[in-house]
Amino acid sequence: MLALRKTAAGPGNLALEERETPVLEEDEVLMKVWSAGICGSDILIEKDRHFYEAPVTLGHEFSGVVEAVGPKVREVKVGDHIAADIETRTGWLGVTRDGAFASHMSVPEAQVFVYPPSIPLDHICFTEPMVATVHSMIERNTVNLGDFVVVVGPGPMGLMGVQFAKLSGASEVAVIGLRGIDDMRLDLAKKVGADHILYSEENPTEAIFDLTGGRGADFVLEASASATGFQHGIDCVRRSPEGPGGNGKISVISLWGEPITIQPDSMSLFQLDIRGAWSWNGRETWHRAIDLIQSGKFDLDTLLTGRYALEEWDTAFESIRQRTDCKAFLYPNGQDWAA
Repeated sequence: MLALRKTAAGPGNLALEERETPVLEEDEVLMKVWSAGICGSDILIEKDRHFYEAPVTLGHEFSGVVEAVGPKVREVKVGDHIAADIETRTGWLGVTRDGAFASHMSVPEAQVFVYPPSIPLDHICFTEPMVATVHSMIERNTVNLGDFVVVVGPGPMGLMGVQFAKLSGASEVAVIGLRGIDDMRLDLAKKVGADHILYSEENPTEAIFDLTGGRGADFVLEASASATGFQHGIDCVRRSPEGPGGNGKISVISLWGEPITIQPDSMSLFQLDIRGAWSWNGRETWHRAIDLIQSGKFDLDTLLTGRYALEEWDTAFESIRQRTDCKAFLYPNGQDWAA
């Protein structure tokens, strides 16, 4: 089978290689990959700015159909439509263990989640990003009814955050992006429910304090992966110069892969509640995410702007680097074989 691999350590070193179809352990399933999403962390692995173990097949956001099962598999069946937790006993799928940028991938049954066949496989491919959204907006810092929410960065995670905030009862949601560079993604932000579009270059902090009557944002999702974006979040969130603090909440889901410079005084002076949000609370988070996808309350089709064959991987990666796509999927087996 053809697979997109990080072939060696260092910047670059991504290439298509012929590989043997995975041989299953007794408790594993063989998934025929339907779609595999390109994540910002895949771009960082390409740049050698994210952990990985080479050589490895990339791809940790995926959906597929079970093609074979090992003799000790009890619940999962051939033909099931699945997603999976990426943390396995032998490594992280698509990071330190071979992932989904290939026609087939093996997964221990313990990590598999089965969806009803009525759920589109492209929607199932959003499971891992939905897990990250749940973790950052419920489990690490919580959006409350009536909150004014700011999302910094209109990428896929930011636009899922917009929808999550609205479903959680946020009074208003503002999105901050870059004029020109983010125009397409900011248009999508309006389509999925953003109330205000603000530009990084035009003093969004002042605009947010004006919109909130001087209070500031109750909740910020930092999803820009830029120093300027992180600074916007620190500057525009609600301040607590006295008392117990913690009124201004920031969930940081970004990865930078390099040092950044910010002015952090407000973190102390205004007693901000800043929490990293790059993980999940075990299977509980995955079940929450799957329930949300099955509910149909998220507009996922709008986020999926690019569909590419595996052989077009470099074009797809470039679309994410240049922000000409919001979310791009690779289809290692084409798009005409699964229901």
